[in-house]
Amino acid sequence: MTTMHTNAAAAAHEHGLGPIDLEVLWSQLVTVVDEAAYAILRTSMSKIVVEARDFGALLLDPAGRLLVSDAGVASKIGTNSIAARELLKSFPADTLAPGDMLVTNNPWWIMGHLNDVAVVAPLFHHGRIVGFAECMAHMSDIGGCLSAQPRELYEEGLIIPPLKIMDRGRENATFFALLKANVRVPAQIASDMRALISGCSVMQRELSRFLDESGLPDLERLGGAIVAHSEQTMRAAIRALLPDGTYRGHTQLEGAGRPMDIHATVTVRAGEVGIDFAGSTPQQNVGINCTMVYTHVWCAYIMKCLLCPTLPNNEGTFAPLRVSAPEGCFLNPLPPAPVRLKSSSGHFIPDAIVEALQDALSERLLAESGNKFAVLFSGVHEDGRRFSESMFIMGGMGARLDRPGLDCRSFPANSSNLPVEVLEATVPVRVRHKRIRRDSGGAGAWRGGGGQEFEFESLSPAPMTVRASHGKLGIPPKGLRGGQPGSTGGIRKNGEPVPDKTPMTLAQGDVVTLSTPGAGGMRPPR
Repeated sequence: MTTMHTNAAAAAHEHGLGPIDLEVLWSQLVTVVDEAAYAILRTSMSKIVVEARDFGALLLDPAGRLLVSDAGVASKIGTNSIAARELLKSFPADTLAPGDMLVTNNPWWIMGHLNDVAVVAPLFHHGRIVGFAECMAHMSDIGGCLSAQPRELYEEGLIIPPLKIMDRGRENATFFALLKANVRVPAQIASDMRALISGCSVMQRELSRFLDESGLPDLERLGGAIVAHSEQTMRAAIRALLPDGTYRGHTQLEGAGRPMDIHATVTVRAGEVGIDFAGSTPQQNVGINCTMVYTHVWCAYIMKCLLCPTLPNNEGTFAPLRVSAPEGCFLNPLPPAPVRLKSSSGHFIPDAIVEALQDALSERLLAESGNKFAVLFSGVHEDGRRFSESMFIMGGMGARLDRPGLDCRSFPANSSNLPVEVLEATVPVRVRHKRIRRDSGGAGAWRGGGGQEFEFESLSPAPMTVRASHGKLGIPPKGLRGGQPGSTGGIRKNGEPVPDKTPMTLAQGDVVTLSTPGAGGMRPPR
């Protein structure tokens, strides 16, 4: 019997369920969450949700602990979203009624910047709360300044404090009026908000159906078994794969005029892992800071990939992990620090952790990847309609220990690509070419994945704002164990270099070329 099956049997027995019952009921509960995710996909308008799938659907227990998440992007799997727990401080559970839903975009509670909005709903069954739904998504626009780099959170867009977005099934008209008055594409953003409401409503319906059909009065026994099984399995994986000890790793990225350092100290003791970022660069006055929830996400994600990749995401999976960073460093900034471009720094956290563990985890390694551009397009169509859309352009993926890296496959982010046809139908641009940068991956016994060159021309008669954010264009992704670094990337407007993360105003006919870095190679070239 495998460790996972042994742990499942033990957890099931502890909570009065047979191991087969646990597996069947757990699978059905995953389907409940997946149905909510499909509802968001079907009803959202933003391409970053529909195509890039930058959203998440989570099922929480009555205490706000994660039980099940959909198979969404890594940053939305809810590994440390504390939105539900914080919202319940303003709206205690015993004051909530069926049809109530809460909303916030606090970057210190959800996933790190104002564009990520969470709707949280109490889930009732036979008159009592049995859990919470949390549906979150990236809004393509949340207001704020596009023409310059904001210096504090207040310049980055609309801040949504804890509010009721739905009151006993009725929309909060005041909230929607306030939202529409503060964003550039009000119909699109309001639709995306309603998509999150829809996801919560579907989870309520499907969870009630599941509980009725399974004969369970609530999620207490099943949720306890899920969390216990996951925690036992992760602790067993840590003990089996990571020797006790202290390991240190480091990586650099580009900051505001000077390099920024991520120092990771990984401590392994008796089935637990602590990751501390002491010594990392202080918080910055531009929006490349990562709130602690976002820092925790990338620690949890890379540890799960390295140790137990098939284990579902829930509170138990990440219980053996402790993450800390000094207050006031860019990985744990104090409000009102700007955080809009947090992915330009947070995506590099796994690189420092992998470097730290390269000797301990000799068979499960990945050289540094070329990461990705996050590109924002904002402007006005010829008929006067405003647009605001985002897309991702992937770099190369790092070489593995026994195989080459993948071309144009981002890591650690697992966002989906936006097809050229969809981009051209949505935004007034013509894509001139999209091609792999041959030989941009670092040499090695196994070569790093190649980046890509993406070139487009503005067709808009009106000025259009474009911002391409990466975070590590001029510092080559490192190879591992003697592998060579990948090629650097760059941004050019009409052939002239443009600094990373700088908003560009394009006239009709202007051409932008985006080159993503290639990834690092693995071991010395043969």
